[in-house]
Formats: sequence, structure tokens, C-alpha cells
Amino acid sequence: MPAIASIIVLCMTILLLVVINKIQDNNYQVVLESAASRQADLLREKINSDIDFIGSTANFFQSSTRSNWVNFHLFAREVVKNSESLMSLQWLEEVTPNNIDNYIENQRNSYPDFEIYTISDHKVYTFNGKFDGLKSIFVVSEIYPTANNNLDILGFYSESPRTQSFIHNISDSRQPNVSDSVSILSDTLELIKFNRQKKSIITQDAIKREKRGLLIYYPVFQNDTKHMEGIVVGVVDLTVYMKSIIHRSLNGIYSQIKIIDTGLGANSHPVMYQSPGWDSEKGEVLVRKVKLPNRTWIVQFKQSNSKKAQDVWVLLGVSVAGLIIAILVYYIATFQRDEKARIEAKLKIKTKELQFLVNRDTLTKLRNRRSFNYHIKGMIVAHKTFTLIGIDIDKFKVINDQFGHVFGDQALIHVAKIISSKLSRSDKLFRLGGDEFSIITQQTDPEKLDKLLSEMCLVVNNTLLHYKGNEVYCSLSVGAAIFHQSDDVETLMTRADNALYESKKKGRNCFSILP
Repeated sequence: MPAIASIIVLCMTILLLVVINKIQDNNYQVVLESAASRQADLLREKINSDIDFIGSTANFFQSSTRSNWVNFHLFAREVVKNSESLMSLQWLEEVTPNNIDNYIENQRNSYPDFEIYTISDHKVYTFNGKFDGLKSIFVVSEIYPTANNNLDILGFYSESPRTQSFIHNISDSRQPNVSDSVSILSDTLELIKFNRQKKSIITQDAIKREKRGLLIYYPVFQNDTKHMEGIVVGVVDLTVYMKSIIHRSLNGIYSQIKIIDTGLGANSHPVMYQSPGWDSEKGEVLVRKVKLPNRTWIVQFKQSNSKKAQDVWVLLGVSVAGLIIAILVYYIATFQRDEKARIEAKLKIKTKELQFLVNRDTLTKLRNRRSFNYHIKGMIVAHKTFTLIGIDIDKFKVINDQFGHVFGDQALIHVAKIISSKLSRSDKLFRLGGDEFSIITQQTDPEKLDKLLSEMCLVVNNTLLHYKGNEVYCSLSVGAAIFHQSDDVETLMTRADNALYESKKKGRNCFSILP
């Protein structure tokens, strides 16, 4: 029988493995789709967060007077500090043929070596004062942080068609624009300086390797007019975005990622990031789009078709669990008779406990009338000397009628505890029913009985019962009859009742003893 039970468990385990494997395959696509969407949303949220940071700086210029622009560095410091990816903030002020002289003079008050320049073919050209058909140029006038390599950026303006397109777009739409991946200007300047010193040629490979930045252009308009008086440019470290999504992916479902830029200027370098093993990995490709204000990124996720380690571990775990359960079933069936014997032993113990409860009053936990009948018969049959004491609570019906049966129950418990505290270990207290109690005591000396009953009545009469706002003092009527060898149960109980009746005739709250 145990062997058959184990074989059944093993067969069920095999069936369960087939079902789980099918569920894993069916749900795999759903999990991939959901995870891909989460990753794309994460990338979008990070970019939009930086756009909002840069927008707050643009609001600073637009809502402040020019005299307050000197506080740019204080404002920019807080903005950059709160972004993981924002490397620097630049203020590009509009320069026209009409204000260029005043502009340069004002700039040199703060930066004595200030010059307007541009970069073409990785060469620096100082501005010659000719706008060449441009109505204005936008020059880097302030920058944060003001590290040495960043200060070199002051005075830079771009004549490239791509930059001019961004400027026109933000001017017309009044919305921010995001650039394609670009070389960070400070890196470019350092590269130019290095190659001047080494007298070497800057290769295209070196240029491509330096494209780790992203520029976010945010327009600033003059007094809510259509005239754009400046641009706040945020320089974002593109690698922070990539590391964030790569880190989440490598610890999750995806092992290969590819991000493609489809916006303006991305034709020469559309792939912004590609995992090293992208081309060699074989598997399904999921595509998500990250839409930005002026461009769209295509994010591709590729996952191997092979079963993931966590899925293999699930199947292995189920197999091991099934084997263990089969072994346990075998041993459980083998030792079933021992377990049955153990349960039967417990039942015997519980039976004894129930038998004990049968002889107890449920309210006061004292011995009940059944127990009283057993004990008094035993004492008489054994011809032991003892005294039977009967006790009634005076005017108990009045207490019940006035305060309710719940209070009456508390009165019974109250009296039971006091009486129990005055008895010796050999004495036995019983509740026969209602407010009727009885004591079987081996004390037969009239003087000692008198002292015991006197103290019992006095303590009960002087102890206040307090329950839920109601207070009352209880008193007892007590009758005691000392056992005679000629007494039977009925005779002795009649004598005790007579003694109790005698106490009630005296006016209650007293005791009577029949020798």
C-alpha cells in the first residue's frame, strides 16, 4: 500500500511538470511585453525629468529681471544637484549686430578673457563680427558648474545647420527640443588642445567615441512675446540613461538592448547604444518607442529562446518536491498505526479531562452536586467523622431582580472565592445549585466550627462586591450538622437544612450548629 501511494504521487509530479512547463511557455510572451514597456517607460521618465529640471531654469530667466540673472549659479547648483544625469546648465544669450559691443563689454566685466568663437572641423575660430545672413547668434554666456574646462565653453556659438534647426524649432513651437547624441563640448575642446600639443590629426573614430552627450534646448521668451531672447541648454550624460536601463535589464529578463535615434541629425550615428552581444544573440526582438518632444527613440530588446535559469530552477524544485513528497507519503503510511495509537492516547487524556469537568460547576469552577453526592456517600460509608455545612446567600433573589442575572452570577463567584479562602486543604466546597453551597469538613470541634463560620460570615458581610458601577454587600445564612454514626445521607442533610432554617429564623447573616 505505501509503495502504491508513492507511485501515484510520482505520476502526479510528472503531470504537474508538464503543465508548469506549458504555462511558462504560454506566459513568456506576456512577461516580455510587460517588461519591455516598463523599461521604455523608465527611460522616458528619466528624460522628461531632466527636461523639467531644465525648464525650471528657463523659467528663472523668463520670470526674473536681468539684474537678477547674476544669481543663475545659485539656482543652477540646486537643479544640477537634484539630477543624476544633468552634467551642466548653459545660458545662451541672443547676440545681434546691434548689441554685440555692449554684450562683449558686459561679459568681459565678469570674464576678462571672454571671446566669441565657434568650432568647425574640430578647429576653433574666433568670431569676426560678421553675422553672414544670420539675424542673431546665441552665445554661451553663463555656465554651471564653473570648472576650468567648463569656463572654456563661455563665448561658444554654433553655426551648424543642425543647431540652427533646433533653434528655429524651439522658437516656432515654444517647446523644448532634444538633440541627437553629440560630443560634449568640453571633451571636444580638450581633444583639440591635446592634438595641438601632439600635432596629430583627429580621426573619425575618436570623434565617434566622444559622443556621450545629449543636449536639451529650452527657449526663453521676452515678456511672453514671440521674441526669443535666450536658450537654456542642459548637457546630459547619455551614459547615465544607458547604464540605468542596462542595469535594470541585466538583472531582469533581457540580456541584449539596442537603442536607435530616428530624429534630426541621427543619420550619421543612429545607434545610440548596442549591447556587445547583440549580433550574436539569437532570439525574439521586441520593439518599443520612446517619444520625445521632437524625436523618437526605438528601443529594441532581445532575449534568448533558451529557457531561463529561474524557470529551470522552478521545474527542478517541483521535481525534488515531488520526490520528497513521495518518500514522505511512504513513511507516513508505514507509521500510520503508530500515529493512530498516539491519537488514541491523547483521546484518553482528553476523556479524563472531560470527566473532571463533569464534576465541576461551570460558573464558579467549584465541585457540583454530582461530586457532592459522591463525596458524602463515601464519607458515610467509610464512617469518617465530619461536619456538613449548608450555606445560602441572603436575599439572592432580590440581588438578581435588582441588578440582573449577570450581577447575580458575579455575586456567586464573589462568595465562592471568599469561602474557599477560609477553608483548609482537606475541606471541600460544593455549589449545589442556585445560591446554595455546601461544605464537607473534617472539623467537628464546636468551638473551632464556631470560629470558622463566624469568620466566614464576617468576611463575606464586610467585603464589597463591585461590578460595572453596581455595589453590594452580601451576607450568608449558614447551618452546620456534625455527623453521627447513626446518620445516613438523608438524615444528615435534613439536620443541616434544619440548622440553616434556624439561622434564617434568627434574621439571616448568622450561623447555627447542630452537634
